[in-house]
Amino acid sequence: MRYESLQAKLPLAPAGEMVLGLASMKQLMAHFNHPENQLPTIHIAGTNGKGSTAKMVATILQAAGYKVGLFTSPSLVDFNERIQINGQQITDDQLMAQVDRMTAALGPDEYYTEFEVFTGLAWLTFEANLVDFVVLEVGLGGRLDATNIINQPLVTAITKIALDHQKILGDTLAEIAGEKAGILKAGVPLVLYPQVDEAKRAITQQADRLQVPIHEVKPGDIEPLATDAHGLQSFKYKGRKYTLNLQAPYQVNNAALAIEIIQVLKAQGIVISDQAIEKGLATVTWPARFEMVASEPTIIIDGSHNMDGISSLKEAILTHYPASKVGKRVAIMGMLADKDVAHVVEVIAPIFQKIITVTPHSNRALAGDQLAAMIKATGTAVEVADSDQAALEIAEADLKEDDLLCIFGSFYFVGYLRAIIKNRL
Repeated sequence: MRYESLQAKLPLAPAGEMVLGLASMKQLMAHFNHPENQLPTIHIAGTNGKGSTAKMVATILQAAGYKVGLFTSPSLVDFNERIQINGQQITDDQLMAQVDRMTAALGPDEYYTEFEVFTGLAWLTFEANLVDFVVLEVGLGGRLDATNIINQPLVTAITKIALDHQKILGDTLAEIAGEKAGILKAGVPLVLYPQVDEAKRAITQQADRLQVPIHEVKPGDIEPLATDAHGLQSFKYKGRKYTLNLQAPYQVNNAALAIEIIQVLKAQGIVISDQAIEKGLATVTWPARFEMVASEPTIIIDGSHNMDGISSLKEAILTHYPASKVGKRVAIMGMLADKDVAHVVEVIAPIFQKIITVTPHSNRALAGDQLAAMIKATGTAVEVADSDQAALEIAEADLKEDDLLCIFGSFYFVGYLRAIIKNRL
């Protein structure tokens, strides 16, 4: 269901500045006797990689024979993508059943923020469908995020910490890490991605206060192996070999984090075989995360939009599509104005021969012509498109079979282009 259609049916507060806090979310879920505290939950925060890690964990649990609910954000095109059960996004009928249930329970002047309502709908859907586990991705931060009203998750996890949303979460990695560590609960195990010292100290301080056992992924336990012709990566973690159905090199670290999460669940008596772990990683898919959606020419879709994500995207492109293997590299790029766009452009633009800019579908969008001016200053050829479709037509008009087209930046436009490309295959 498209957002516009869904929004008209929801008890949403007037649009305005984002307000983080837990009181109103607790009030909302009290109408339904707090189903979030009845659902066995894996809670995942972080700056980059939390959606990918959540998807891997959910896929492994499904391979182990469980019914798994997955809540992530943002979605690419349709709202339903955010709420999945066993890898399938919920239907409009499933969604509307819970929308009706929610609106019927609320008072006439009772309204909530968009993300609070979305999170509540996820929990109601998972309760109604009797899932065995919920894998829950934090929306923003952690401490004051709407997902953080759960009392006792099975395990928490924190993925890579990087600079993003500084106006809300803080200007330093320590401040941001402290906000992410707000999801820790007393005595509940934490699985931790390798962090820089500044972020790690902030997290471990919170863990010590709450007597939280930490299971840390150590880089020395990860051994990347070969990538085959289809983009499948092989790696060893703690001596055991795995195959990962995601191309980007950084996903190996996320996979190690997912394996550690599963090991914590196994230690709690949850039955998950090694074969289920292997199958989950070998079959996992995650749209718009260095996703190849076409070949001859190759088209990659990636939702990287902050500096850390862009650096990882650059590494992935140079690893899989070096100059010796492609004719030329072309990009379609769109960004939000509240990101560190100047730095992003400085890092990523020089690896492309040409970039076509678009204006994302958001009131926070950076205009395509403003982005183009930044790119032009780097010496990379640039052209402004007046629509997503026009950008694709401009790019493809000059592509040959051995060229690479990378569509990247804000989720507010890459999803639409992905849908256009997928619909014509």
